Amino acid sequence: MGNLNKVIAGTYHTVEASPVGPWATIMAVVQGFYKAAKLMVMIMFVGGAVEILEKTGAIHAAFGKLASKQNLNVNILVFLVMAFMSIGGAAGVFANPVVALIPIGIILATNLGYDSFTGFLLVYMGAYSGFNVGWANASTIGTAQPIAELPIFSGFGVRVVLNIINFAICYFFTIRYMKTIKADPKKSLNYEAGMSASDSMGAGKDGAKAIEAHLTTKHLISLIGLVVAVAAILVGSVKYKWSYDQIAATFFTLAVVVGLLNGMGINGTTKVFIGGCSKMVNAAFIVGFANGISVILASGNILNTIVYWLSIPMSGMGSILGANFMFVANLFINLFIPSGSGQAAAVMPLMVPVADLAGITRQVAVQAFQFGDGFSNCLFPTAGTLMGSLAIAKTDWTKYAKWLMPLLGCQVILSFASLTILQSIGWTGL
Repeated sequence: MGNLNKVIAGTYHTVEASPVGPWATIMAVVQGFYKAAKLMVMIMFVGGAVEILEKTGAIHAAFGKLASKQNLNVNILVFLVMAFMSIGGAAGVFANPVVALIPIGIILATNLGYDSFTGFLLVYMGAYSGFNVGWANASTIGTAQPIAELPIFSGFGVRVVLNIINFAICYFFTIRYMKTIKADPKKSLNYEAGMSASDSMGAGKDGAKAIEAHLTTKHLISLIGLVVAVAAILVGSVKYKWSYDQIAATFFTLAVVVGLLNGMGINGTTKVFIGGCSKMVNAAFIVGFANGISVILASGNILNTIVYWLSIPMSGMGSILGANFMFVANLFINLFIPSGSGQAAAVMPLMVPVADLAGITRQVAVQAFQFGDGFSNCLFPTAGTLMGSLAIAKTDWTKYAKWLMPLLGCQVILSFASLTILQSIGWTGL
């Protein structure tokens, strides 16, 4: 139908069974990896480029430079730090690397007289306020949209608005927490019975610990290179229909230029790049295996059957309720598949035809996936980055989860409201 391969309602019919044998199952895994090869390379190349940026110290220095502006009003300083992290998160730069920045956030928070959890909020919640609704996130919508046969990063304007709203929610709850513990240190998530206020709260500016923030010219050029790369990907994807190949090539170019600029040499740049790629192998392999499952479902004529039976109750819901149901389903699926790219590869082959049959636009289906995957990243203990960050901030997950509920409730309301409005207007993002 047009340029899209769409499922047409009423065309489902039973066919003779075609069971997939043991050897065919093994071959399906190989075929799944083959089908996902370009996407897997892109995921690993993004990891390689980010690793080189980390090793140069450019991200660390830029964050430290912001954090060192302690003469600013606290609310403004928090806004600037979280906004910096949010933009990086929305561009897909701050995901796993956010763990490395938690200690800097803690130093800043304690220097200002707050607790370690405040440092966690500045960095992690700042980054994921953008990552969760990222408008240029190659690992989530960059994976989901091509499966839905949509241009990569289409719907950019709407997602920028969603980023701003989500950032405002996270900023509000961060400031509210800071005011609460300033008034009563015992309400700090780092407070334990028997502690004094000074045990859970920082000493303030008088006892401030220095933050190393030597932002060099090479650091600035490296960060400008990152901005140029992200801008090129956005323009290329929207205007010139770029796909995985061009995005991977752009990040590879960024990695080589930044590595050589910062004196790593060819061997050093190669070594660090491969190290960054290796950190993304887990996510890439999940995508490969997920594609293998799709091959098995298609070869065994199982996929169409699942889509048909899922479409029956969703058709009864109507397109608006159906879109919201997709969000809720993805919210819980992330408990078992914490990788955003892996979840996209696993669920989108099912969600796209179900969306077609239920009258849900494909862009809305992608957004339902992104909301579900994104917001649960800040809750489920299966998210390694979250648990690692909480451990550095010395914060118990159960205390954190209880604190998060009102914030997550606002994000769920944002999701329901956005999906309802976007489906009502037939949003295609094109």
